Amino acid sequence: MNCCSSETTGTIEKIPVDTEDCYTVLIVGARGIRNTDWMPGTGKPDCYCEVRATGSGASSEPLFVTKVIDDSLEPMWREEASLPLRKKQGLQFKVFDKDLASSDYLGKVELEAGYFNKDGFNGEMPLEEAGTNIKAYLRFKIKPPSKQYPPPPKCEFDAEVERSSKDAEWGLTLAKEDEKHLFIAQVDEGPFTNYNNSQETDDFKVVPTDFITAVDGSKSDLLSNLKGKTKATVTIVRGLGLAMIVEKKEASHTAEFARNDVSEGGLVIKKLGESGLFKDYNDSQKDPDIQMKEGDRIVCINGVYGNSLELERMLNNIEGKFQV
Repeated sequence: MNCCSSETTGTIEKIPVDTEDCYTVLIVGARGIRNTDWMPGTGKPDCYCEVRATGSGASSEPLFVTKVIDDSLEPMWREEASLPLRKKQGLQFKVFDKDLASSDYLGKVELEAGYFNKDGFNGEMPLEEAGTNIKAYLRFKIKPPSKQYPPPPKCEFDAEVERSSKDAEWGLTLAKEDEKHLFIAQVDEGPFTNYNNSQETDDFKVVPTDFITAVDGSKSDLLSNLKGKTKATVTIVRGLGLAMIVEKKEASHTAEFARNDVSEGGLVIKKLGESGLFKDYNDSQKDPDIQMKEGDRIVCINGVYGNSLELERMLNNIEGKFQV
């Protein structure tokens, strides 16, 4: 896209050219959206995202508007636009549910210029004003002029936990299919809940879908090490949740999954396969951050959660396009 043009694809109106810089924005998707279409038979929200400039000289009209994703609480747009911004202007992202007569507001993210104008941005931000007790997030990237998108952040921290004896429970439900990490499927009462209660923010709390990657610095025999400790420092890496639309064109998906036991930790992709729906999906995505990878876990298909056996059965029987 030519940034010197007087208009941008997806804009509502033409944008003047008296600008300093052009930033590239990739709106990946959102999750945790509240269901405004709660009446029986109305389905789920039909979501779109508007991007505006903020600050001195900013227009009230959007610079870019995504397409509408129908019937989804986890819309994935993956739309890229080149946006002209004056110096010190920030960006505002607003998510809406499009209805026949109007649109329902679902939340916003606002970034000041200093947050992205030097190195860009790549990650998730919580949606403000998303609704009472709603935790919704918007994932997007920002690329400064003449630069590349920055790599995604790796959320990693250490948690110190202690139990009364080796016979006491840690209070975790763990899945071990990938053989390299311990996947946390559930956090119950016990040492990890006590640790969480001591944390002032959610950023360093241990939650389901987190991974344990080391116990007291050791990355081998994780489960055995944890079982043999009464006090341990565990390294936690936060999992990244993405919703993807894939299409099953043939009877077989050709992927291979880890099958140790029936697991509540999702369906682990052991091998993607040289053909099939996952290979087709990856070939259609230029952005490696949103491609499927070996070791990824499928935890939900078309909004339905299940254990590894249930998910694999759904995957084998489903046809056409669906969301994972």
